[in-house]
Amino acid sequence: MKKDIILLVGILLIAFIIWLIPLFLNKDAPAVVRVLQEGLEIGTYSILEDQTISISYEEEGYNLLLISGGQVSVSDADCPDGLCIRQRAISRNGESIICLPHKLVIQIESKEESDLDAVTY
Repeated sequence: MKKDIILLVGILLIAFIIWLIPLFLNKDAPAVVRVLQEGLEIGTYSILEDQTISISYEEEGYNLLLISGGQVSVSDADCPDGLCIRQRAISRNGESIICLPHKLVIQIESKEESDLDAVTY
């Protein structure tokens, strides 16, 4: 019984360490915020510069994008479901916020190009 507990704690510790590795590796890479609407890029912003960006959609809709403290979130929008507002703030390479009613995609991309297309575990 004691050996089972030691084995379980060891496995959990190794899993936790493996989970932490990407968090530390992605911190140093400079990143930008890309905003796409209907598949077309409408803006690229520095994630390091605190700012508020208003994005209009067909004269009737809007999203208010907030970049603050190295994180990006949608602080206000007039879309019917409001799911983009309730999504958590993003800050790491590859994360995104999507507003389907306004056909808007907000994504974080590293400025540095990688040789890898994908990573398989």
